[in-house]
Amino acid sequence: MCYNNNKNMRIYYPTLVNNDDRLLREIKKYLPDLYKNLMRMYEYIGTEKEEEIINEEYSKIDGISIDFGVMQRTHRAVVLETSFDWDDIGSFVSLERFLNHDENSNIVTGCKAGLLDVYNTMILGDKRLISAIGLKDMLIVDTEDALLICPKDRCQQIKELVKDLYKKDEFERFM
Repeated sequence: MCYNNNKNMRIYYPTLVNNDDRLLREIKKYLPDLYKNLMRMYEYIGTEKEEEIINEEYSKIDGISIDFGVMQRTHRAVVLETSFDWDDIGSFVSLERFLNHDENSNIVTGCKAGLLDVYNTMILGDKRLISAIGLKDMLIVDTEDALLICPKDRCQQIKELVKDLYKKDEFERFM
């Protein structure tokens, strides 16, 4: 957050406008473990082990955002006051504001859906017919090789689930 002279709160959202070298130096300074992960991935780009190393290093990343890890700590950033509409689509639930709803507040995109007594549910498909009965406030994401079903109020835990799946060899082909 930043404040004006009258101590009124203003929304702070870091939009990065810089060169890659400067950002990497700041990551190295404030998030050294992330920097090591990135550099190891970079070493293997274009090699036979590229995908393996990227998956391995990605699973080690703790997930702190550049905003918290770098931008709120660096002394090499400026805040400029601007006036434009902005929306940070950071989750499936926040995406809902931009998609069409049916008469039961359901969102169905990328597929056909047969729904009976389904309300306020988001269904993101990948070709197949998706049918559901008696659901409320759910998220369904269907891709070619995986299906996710969870209550919307727990969608922030998807990242945690994916991190756990990365650790298990039996799920490697899905990651």
